Formats: sequence, structure tokens, C-alpha cells
Amino acid sequence: MSRRTPGPGGSHDDLGLIVGAIALLALAAASVVWLPVAFVSPPGYTGGGPFTVARSLVDGTIRWTAACTAAAAGEVAALALLGAIAAVGWRRWRRGRTRVDGAARKMASRRDLKHLGPDGVAESARRLRPSLGNGRIDADDTGVLIGHTVAGGMPLRQSWEDVAIDIWGPRTGKTTARAIPAVVAAPGPTLVTSTKGDIVDATRDLRSEAGSVWVFDPQSVIGSGEPSWWWNPLTGIDSPSTARRLAEHFAAADQGPGVTRDAYFDPEGEDLVANLFLAAALGGRTILDAYRWSTAPRDEEPAELLITHGFPDSAKAVHAVLNAPDKQRAGVYGTAKKLLRFLDEPAITRWVTPPAGRGLPQLDPATFVRTTDTLYLLSQGGPGSPAPLVAALTDAVLRAGEAAARTSPGRRLDPPLLSILDEAANICRIRQLPNLYSFYGSHGLPIITILQSYAQGMDVWGRDGMRKLWSAANVRTYGGGVADPDFLDELSKLIGEHDVITRSTSSTGHGWGDRSVSRSPRRQRILDIADLGALPRGRMVVYASGSRPALVKTAPWQAGPHAEQIRASLNRWDPAGDFDPTLDPEPNPGPNPESRR
Repeated sequence: MSRRTPGPGGSHDDLGLIVGAIALLALAAASVVWLPVAFVSPPGYTGGGPFTVARSLVDGTIRWTAACTAAAAGEVAALALLGAIAAVGWRRWRRGRTRVDGAARKMASRRDLKHLGPDGVAESARRLRPSLGNGRIDADDTGVLIGHTVAGGMPLRQSWEDVAIDIWGPRTGKTTARAIPAVVAAPGPTLVTSTKGDIVDATRDLRSEAGSVWVFDPQSVIGSGEPSWWWNPLTGIDSPSTARRLAEHFAAADQGPGVTRDAYFDPEGEDLVANLFLAAALGGRTILDAYRWSTAPRDEEPAELLITHGFPDSAKAVHAVLNAPDKQRAGVYGTAKKLLRFLDEPAITRWVTPPAGRGLPQLDPATFVRTTDTLYLLSQGGPGSPAPLVAALTDAVLRAGEAAARTSPGRRLDPPLLSILDEAANICRIRQLPNLYSFYGSHGLPIITILQSYAQGMDVWGRDGMRKLWSAANVRTYGGGVADPDFLDELSKLIGEHDVITRSTSSTGHGWGDRSVSRSPRRQRILDIADLGALPRGRMVVYASGSRPALVKTAPWQAGPHAEQIRASLNRWDPAGDFDPTLDPEPNPGPNPESRR
């Protein structure tokens, strides 16, 4: 006896397939004869089914005529045309499908995703944004488009109280399908971080129609690097706690992957930087003065400023370092200097110090969050980059949004402040982000944090911090391109399993009658590690709170309602583009037209 066990859903019941195929062909052949006879009614025809008519034609009871031949030819032609149409339709349908699409119907149902569907987000929008009233609401006013379900094509949106984390590997379309559509559709103030200029080129013209455009670009990612505005990082620094929060961003940016944190000098150096920031802010100095103090371990001016403005304990902390043994003092000051060393680059400091003799506007986060302006923060990352300032300015805007929400109806911003933190692990390392994530969602401060891998997040926030960030997100998306088996295994487990039928064929001889087929169910992952590791471009898995995971088609901007405007913006600003002057929009009348370089 032999036994063969095929894969899930497979079968070796060849006899049944052969018999079925023969029966189908016989029925088709009989129909080609029967339908013309039934339509023409030649001599001898008195009715009957296909096989009765075929038998009557053979024995001569029914006479086949020229009219029957013409009808048969017409039937064959019609069947051929229908077959061609069906084949074309089948190819087009298959062209739009991927190898994983069959899993969609085993995942989240339409009912599971109701809160992310059109009716659910519209209901949330009316509750979260009183300014929308009771009339018709534009889809973009209800939330950020995520994509469309593979099963059913229902659009899914992230509501204005949801915070999201996206993990998409390199070159998987996260900018095209997530960041750009979110930016152009945002109804309120929008903050974007990135290491590349494509998102700015694609969206700045559309955003300039809503408000002013502010581009922070000290490393000349998209332009000359000349500032068209400036920001004072020391704004709002009026206590040790606010100074420490700013210092945290500088320390976090210095802690790259694999860097070991010294148990004494790193925290002491960070505390010293915080006290230098506080002294500079209270004394009306600039952040550049704080850097200069870090290079002068004998200068007592910071301690004197702290005493003068009523912070004796902070002054004592500075004096303690000044009076420490030489090696200890040198170590603490050396650590502080390392955290601030990028400020010796004039291309960076001119963005964060008052412009001499130039009437450049100053960005005020408290004002920004009550506008419909757009703030782009660009940095290449790496040594000497302005990444600490990107994190600091992002945090300053979020804190300003939080403060504004406290005095707004329902204690939420309306319209909401949307933040898209692309490349967050490289240029926007906000240490407290995992603790604040869900809190910000409740204040009308939705965030989309985009990472290239889960491990990248662990490098920044640690294992526990990254798990907290992942769990705090209401919407989690995976867009493929990650080769981490442990992470993919967790995703696969969350998607779950389904029953498959395993068919086994056994035989004891050589004839068909000696074969038997048995069927038995077993559990199998809906999408296994290999499926997720090789997730096709154009597909993502959405893990939303309160529902099962869903397989979703991405929504790239090229297929969206703003495609032509985005193409025009890219054509205008891309250095390799051929700008058509007929597409040039009206200049932005806002306070900061220089930012449109």
C-alpha cells in the first residue's frame, strides 16, 4: 500500500477530475447541437433535451438544415467572444492580485473594522471636531487614509484620536503610500520629519495653499541651507525640569546603536547641559552660549546666572562640577561638550540664534499649533547632524499642542495637529515618546511614527520602551521588507490560524478501484513568516485596536485625488524636473515666503 499526502487543499482524486472534465465537454458539445435545433425547429424536431436531440439527429428523426448550421456558427462565435471577454477579465483580475490576497477573507471582517471604516471615522470626527457641525463631512476631515481592505475594498482611516506606528522596510513605499498622502490631506497644522527631500518637493505646493511652509534644512538636503526663519530652542525653558527635557534630546541623539552609556559621566554630563541651558535661558543668552560654557570648565558665569534668577540648587550642582577633582571635572565637561559639539557648525547655529541684521521671522510653536501651517524638519543623521534639534523642535511643537488642547473645547485641538515622524529612530529620538504616545492621541495630536524595523526602535527606546510604544499605538501597520524572524513570528501569531483540509490518497493495487482518499483538518498560520517577510509591494497588514488584523491594499498618492497637484509640485521643485510655468501656483501670502526655496 502506498500513501501520498498533498499540501493543504491539495488532492490526488484524479479520476473525479477526469470524469468531470469529460462530462463538461460532452455537455458543451451537445449544447452546440441542441440549441440551434431548438432555435430553428427543423423537420422532425418535437422537443427534448440535448442528448435526446443528438440521438434523433444520428438516427435521422431530425433533419439538420442550413439554418441550423448558421445558428450553430453564431453560437460558437458568441461563445468564443464570451470566452475572450472572460479571459481578459480574468487576467486583469489576476494582475491586481498578489499571492497573499487569499488570506484576506480569513482575517478581519468588515464588522471588525467598522470603527476604521467610513461610518466609524465620520462618527468619531463629529465627536472629536465640533467645528465640522452636522452637515456633510469631507473624507479627509474624518481621518488619515490607511488603505483599502483586500476583501471588499473598504477604505480604512486613522481617526483623530488614534496614534500609529508603521514598520516598513527600505524601498517598500512608506513615503509614497503613507507619508505623502497623509501630509497633503491633513486639515490642520502638520509636522513632518525626514532624511530626504522628496516628501517636501511633493507636498509643499499643496500645503502652501493651506498656510505657511516652514522648512528646517541646515544640511542643505533640498536647498542652499540658508535659513529663511529661525527658532530659539531655549524658549519656554524656565525650570530645571524643562531644561532637562531639552537636554534629553541631545543625550538621546548621542546614544547610537551599540554605544554603552557610562553610569557616572553620561548622566552627570546631561545634568550639566540642562543647567547650562537653564542659565542661558534665564540670562537671555542663546544656546550657543551654553555650548561655549561647556568648553570652559572654569567659567562660573552659569552658576552666577542661576543664583541671580533664584535657582540656588542648580547653581550648587554647577559649582560641584567646577570644584570637582581635575579628571572628574574634565570628564563631566567633556561629556557635556560632546552632547553639544554639533553647535560649533555655523550652518546649524544660524537656524537657532537671532539673525544679525536680518529680519527673519521666528517660529513660535505656540502660534504654529493654532494655524494650518506645515513644518518640515530635515536631517541626514550621523555625527554632527542637527538631529537633536529635530527632536527638540518636534517635542516643543507637541508640548505646545498639548498646552493649546487644554484650553480648547473638549480639551482637544480642532483641527488636529498631525505629526509624521519618518525616520524617527535616526533623526527624532524623543526619549519620552513611548510614555506620551497614547496621551497625545487623546488631545487631538495624532502621530504616525515610521520605522524601518522593530529592532531599530529597540536601539532607541530599549526592548521595554519599544514594546510600550508598539502597544500604545491604536493603529500598527506592517508594510513588508523586514527580515527579522522573531518579529515576523510575533506578527504571524497575531494574525492567527485557520483550518485546512489535508487529503491523503492510499492504494493497495494498480487500479482506480484500489485507491482511497481520506480527509482530515489541521491548523495552519494564515500568513507565515515567509509570507510576511516577502509581503508584496502594495500590501500591508493593519493591526488596529479592537479588531483582528486585516490585509490591506496601500493607497499611493499616484492613485489619489491629489495626484496631479503632487506631480506638478515634484515637477517644480525636483532639481531634475522640467518646470512648466503654467503650473506655478500663486505665491504664498503668509509671513514666510522665503521658506519656499
